[in-house]
Amino acid sequence: SDGLACFNGVIEAGCLHDKIVCGGGRSSVEEPEFYWVNTILGNLKSALRSTYHAIRAKYAQRYLAEFQYRFNRRFSLVEFIPRLAFVALRTPPLPGKLLNIA
Repeated sequence: SDGLACFNGVIEAGCLHDKIVCGGGRSSVEEPEFYWVNTILGNLKSALRSTYHAIRAKYAQRYLAEFQYRFNRRFSLVEFIPRLAFVALRTPPLPGKLLNIA
């Protein structure tokens, strides 16, 4: 992790924790250990900003699930739409109560 104080709980739980404290700004972006973390977080923020007008905390799990679905299929774009259509047609409708459960 980046050494944030909340990660001290990981050490207290008896787990191995390797801190890489690099400060903020450009130096943190250039750390090779954080390359993919920064890439994924940047893609997630861009996807959320460009897709939704408002973000609600109670739907955060759904936003992340949608991003995960698209991210995991980013290299097979030819199959993306047919696969999405197949899953959408195969999925049964859900009552409103189940849709509102966060």
